[in-house]
Amino acid sequence: MLWTGLLFYRAGFWIGLLTFQILIARLTDSSPLMLGLLSFFSTLPMLLVTPFGGVAADRFDRKHLTLLNQGGMGVAAGVISYMVITGRAESVTVIFGFALLFGVGMAFGIPLNQASVANSVPPEDLRSAVSINSIGLNLARIGGPALAGPILAIWGPGGSFVLWTVATLTGVLAISRITLRPYQPEQDTLGVWGRIRQGIDYVRERPTLIRALSLSAVVTLFGTSYMAILPVVAYKNLEGDDQTFTNLIMLIGLGAIVGAILAGSKWLPLNINTISWAAIAFGLGLGVFGMSDTVWQAAILVTWLGGVNFFNLTCLTTLVQMLAAEEKRGRIMSLLILAWGGLYPIGTLAIGVLGEVITTSNALLVFGLVLAAYGTWSLTRPVVQTST
Repeated sequence: MLWTGLLFYRAGFWIGLLTFQILIARLTDSSPLMLGLLSFFSTLPMLLVTPFGGVAADRFDRKHLTLLNQGGMGVAAGVISYMVITGRAESVTVIFGFALLFGVGMAFGIPLNQASVANSVPPEDLRSAVSINSIGLNLARIGGPALAGPILAIWGPGGSFVLWTVATLTGVLAISRITLRPYQPEQDTLGVWGRIRQGIDYVRERPTLIRALSLSAVVTLFGTSYMAILPVVAYKNLEGDDQTFTNLIMLIGLGAIVGAILAGSKWLPLNINTISWAAIAFGLGLGVFGMSDTVWQAAILVTWLGGVNFFNLTCLTTLVQMLAAEEKRGRIMSLLILAWGGLYPIGTLAIGVLGEVITTSNALLVFGLVLAAYGTWSLTRPVVQTST
């Protein structure tokens, strides 16, 4: 039931994000800078709000907080639906404002969702649960745009936002029916900032956690950030349309499902070296993707990028989940989310600015080479073995 609820909720998120990107692309003639700014505003709260979501996840009932957070997101989606349908949202400023609002909700909710996944299964099933959770995330990445495409064509952005509202509230209904494994929050007098410092100290004492968070940060800054300028690739580099963009998003999700399944299996060891090799593969693929000039080339490469990106993300999430103490899980996961989500707006803004200066293709090439170089450097560092 948790997986189903999060699937609907995430599908709604992808429907909304795709619609925001299309609206900004139409209003700004597919400006890389403006699309980068959209991602910046929608993900900036990851940098500022996520630690507080982690503290809340360790202090209060995770199910009830999740319901409040996602219910609020559903109401906000209903408001933007009304504004778009009535013509009150034909403004870059309004869209950026709502993107920021939804970013706050997502930033607060992700640590809650991650911690709840760990409480939904016995500890020995954690690796499989994290993998299945990632598969759900990417099914939503495929299903959301697949639903949004026809809705956009028939009813426009307003209809797409209505679909977002329905999907989010359906997810709330499903999650209201779950029962999580009993969890007793810590009782102490540290306060919010003291709890955040306690989580940071826990990580500093564990070298493998530091390495995992560092890899996550670099993969986000120089890898995952390419998503922000994907509309430029679709509309300008490939001379495509809304369907081209939607198809690329869906192919990323398809590749990501394969990557998440591979990460959740036990075919490959779960350690830093495995993740470093995947970072190299991600960086090299990104550089080649930047040079692609036909739809079929872009389709193959973007599927590859989705696979290696989410293989990385799933492995890193599993590794951190397995090393996190139960009473500190929300805060430790919030640091991981801070590394890959909080730094995402910085990466998207940087690639948007660089794309304006040296072209989108060259910006993707530069980012890919930096990521591959860091992955190579990471392979030269000593590996701390982790029991899985």
